[in-house]
Amino acid sequence: MGRLLDPTRVTPQPWLNGAGFTRELASASAPDTGLLWRISVADLDCSADFSPFPRLNRLFVPLGPLRLTVDGEPRVCEAGDQVRFSGEARVSATVPAPTRALNVMTRPGAYRAEVLLRSHDGTVAGGSTVLATVILGSLAADVHLVKISEDFHD
Repeated sequence: MGRLLDPTRVTPQPWLNGAGFTRELASASAPDTGLLWRISVADLDCSADFSPFPRLNRLFVPLGPLRLTVDGEPRVCEAGDQVRFSGEARVSATVPAPTRALNVMTRPGAYRAEVLLRSHDGTVAGGSTVLATVILGSLAADVHLVKISEDFHD
């Protein structure tokens, strides 16, 4: 069973590029490959470029409407939409009003992330793949991590 993660209990830290703030909720690393996975919630107070995260895959879930541009391709996103892209991609968000977004990053070949949004009722989802339930106001996000390989190589 997973654990309950509350972003309001975590101090915001600046993005790597300094263009915004995030709250890292949980992560795991391996000595030989570095970051395996990370769950965070970003504050999107204004339009900004995202920090690159080479050698990771990203699953981005905005909690409000915005326009996401990934490698020059714009996409209008509504609250709860899920967008996957490479951590090497050039990404920017244009926000009409401040919002937040859930980010789940995974090492390719090691894990695949899935997110299920539901009404927040104070419970943690069950199941062998549920890593955590993230409190997002009136919503909860059940973060599932599926292990792809016991022994992976870059």
